[in-house]
Amino acid sequence: MTPGPTLIYSCSSCEKNIAYRTIDSGNTIGARFWTDGKRDAPMLPEEPWLIKCPHCDALIWIDNLKQVGEIGCLWNSEGSDVETFTNVYFAVFPSLNDYRYFNIANIGNPQKERYVRLQTWWAFNDCRRKSEELPFSSMDFENLRAFITLLDENDDTDRIMKAEAYRELGEFENAEKLLAMPFGDELKDAAGFIRNLNKQRITSVTEMIFE
Repeated sequence: MTPGPTLIYSCSSCEKNIAYRTIDSGNTIGARFWTDGKRDAPMLPEEPWLIKCPHCDALIWIDNLKQVGEIGCLWNSEGSDVETFTNVYFAVFPSLNDYRYFNIANIGNPQKERYVRLQTWWAFNDCRRKSEELPFSSMDFENLRAFITLLDENDDTDRIMKAEAYRELGEFENAEKLLAMPFGDELKDAAGFIRNLNKQRITSVTEMIFE
C-alpha cells in the first residue's frame, strides 16, 4: 500500500481541523471477502464518505467539507502542530449506533442513502462476524428491508447483494430466484457460494473461501 497525502478539512459543525487519510495505491493481498460484499483489506483500507468529527462527534459528508490544507503522506502524528494547523485529529469511522440514528430522511441523495444503509448493514454484521449469530433488531431489519428496495436486479452486483440480504433475513425463496439467474464470470463463484448457503437455510454472514 502506498499512502497518499493527508487532507485537512474544516468541520462544518465546529469549524475545527480534521485530518483525512488518502490512499495512492493498494492491493488485496491478505484480504478477507464476506457474503454481504464487505472486504477487509489491510493493504487497501476504506476511504469513508461519511465521517465522524473527532472534536464534536458530528456526522458529516466528506464532500461537503471545505479543504483547508494538505500534509505529506508521511505525517502520522495526531494532535500535533503542523505548519499552520493546530489541534488536528484524524476523522473517525461512525459506529453502528451512529449509522442507526443518522437522519436518512434528510439526506436527499439516493446514492448517499444507499451508502448509509449499506454501512449500517455491514456495521451490524461486524458483530456477527466476530461472535455468535445475533438476531436482527427491529432497526436493523427495517434498514435492510429499505436497502433491498434500492437495489437493481438487472445489475449483477446489486442482484447478488439483494439475494444475500434476503438470505440473511431468512427469505430463502426470494434469494434463490435471484441466485438462479446467470452471473458474469466475476461474480459467478460468489453467487454459487451464497446459493449453497441458501440451500442449507443458513442465514449467517460468512467469509467466502474458495478451494
